Amino acid sequence: MKATQPDYFTTYRSLKLSRDAQGVLVVEFHTKGGPLTFTAQDHTDFVDAFYRIAQDRENKIVILTGTGGEFIPGIDFATFGNVADPEVWSQVHDEGVQILENLANIRVPVIAAIEGHVNVHSEYALLPRRSRKSGGVSAKPAAGDGSDSL
Repeated sequence: MKATQPDYFTTYRSLKLSRDAQGVLVVEFHTKGGPLTFTAQDHTDFVDAFYRIAQDRENKIVILTGTGGEFIPGIDFATFGNVADPEVWSQVHDEGVQILENLANIRVPVIAAIEGHVNVHSEYALLPRRSRKSGGVSAKPAAGDGSDSL
């Protein structure tokens, strides 16, 4: 049985999204197939991407991973413009908050498969997760990771 792929899977230039028939969604961060160099456009796109991932009830498990042996090794600061300008900074700040809220609102287990450098937005991989069950699959944080005190 072939898994259906929603339209949003091809919307974001820096995310390769694929889901198998069991509902395991793999989210690969990349820039043109290589390690992701994070840009202002990615910042904007990720707000919507993680919202849509959270809303898609066909997703049973989400795996976040990088490409080319790296997660998010770098950032193109110039693409953000003049962050000393209050209007520019306000947008960057608001999007950053929305990204984290949307990641935290993913109701299924989220696994970060990390290899290589995570120099930018390591919080994407480190957001605390509670033990959850979905579709007969259990995902539980490692002992001693602090999530049991939440």
